Amino acid sequence: MLKVDDWMIEFKKVSKAYKNNTVLKDISFQIETGKFTVLIGESGCGKTTLLKMINKLIVPTKGDIFIDGKDIKEIDDIKLRRGMGYVIQQTGLFPHMTVRENITIIPKILKMDEGKIEEDTLKMMEMIGLDESLLDRYPSELSGGQQQRIGIARAFITNPEIILMDEPFSALDPMSRVSLQDELLKLQEKLHKTIVFVTHDMDEAIKLADKIAIFDNGELVQYDVPENILKHPANDFVKNFVGKKRIWTSPKYIKASDIMIDSPVTSAPNYTVFYCLNKMKMMKVDSLMIVDENNKFLGVLYAESVTDKEALNKMASDYMLKDIPVVRKDDSISTLAKLVTESRLLNIPVLDIDDHLCGLITRSSLITALSQQFLEEE
Repeated sequence: MLKVDDWMIEFKKVSKAYKNNTVLKDISFQIETGKFTVLIGESGCGKTTLLKMINKLIVPTKGDIFIDGKDIKEIDDIKLRRGMGYVIQQTGLFPHMTVRENITIIPKILKMDEGKIEEDTLKMMEMIGLDESLLDRYPSELSGGQQQRIGIARAFITNPEIILMDEPFSALDPMSRVSLQDELLKLQEKLHKTIVFVTHDMDEAIKLADKIAIFDNGELVQYDVPENILKHPANDFVKNFVGKKRIWTSPKYIKASDIMIDSPVTSAPNYTVFYCLNKMKMMKVDSLMIVDENNKFLGVLYAESVTDKEALNKMASDYMLKDIPVVRKDDSISTLAKLVTESRLLNIPVLDIDDHLCGLITRSSLITALSQQFLEEE
């Protein structure tokens, strides 16, 4: 259980019903402070309803919502909303106002210092990648992507702790969408806001989220980090919604630990080469991982390194190769593929952060793993 200091928003047994139609059913979970949380599911699953409950645009039928430990029922509606950023699909820009007026409307309502407002406006334009010359134009003079950037600037300019985003990129063309996703990630990296983001696009969710909440028919069916959702879907709905091959579009989540051989053949450094060669023969391998008594990796003894009979009675440590490439358990499959290609080694040891041997990547195990994206049935 997270401490109150660790989470910004908490839902406790929240439900919403309209007459005989139950939109949300007994939702309970916590959104962590400074994290990017994505709400996703099919149309009508309740994700947008839940988002709008955070700023009290929709009131729960049952249950409670807390922000920073305080029940939002006790917070004035206007004060609550002015303390949050809010970005929607249609940007929500006022067409009769200039870009500058749209960005600065809330800071002026809050009677912030004019000099500070101007400084922050220019800073936000730089952060969203737009030239300040656009400030005196009207929304109709901008592209859809530029308008959405202005909407993001307006949401962030008052430096709120919470940003709510309701499918903000869904109406954009693919190139603009990718560009804005990248800009949003850069902003979050700098500002570490608590962002709650609604989408129906799983690729977008995986790219942006620290954690993903998946809804089905008004119920929260899985809430976890993207890697766990990709690798360990909670049920058939999640499995089908995510897609069997989805993880191959995010190779950073396929780690060395997922595809390594768990129990590589090892030997101690003080065993004779003769003993090691016999062990290789018995285990049908052409190399041994040399480790100390604590399983700390020392090197690799290759059968081909032993070229004369005089070596047979010497120690494995005399003939093992020490300076060979290794990978860590959490290295991605992309890193592995590049290393195998560049090093031209048949075997690459997998180590933990303390240099203990955890497993072994071979060319065949890597090829087998990569081939799964083509072998798995749709």
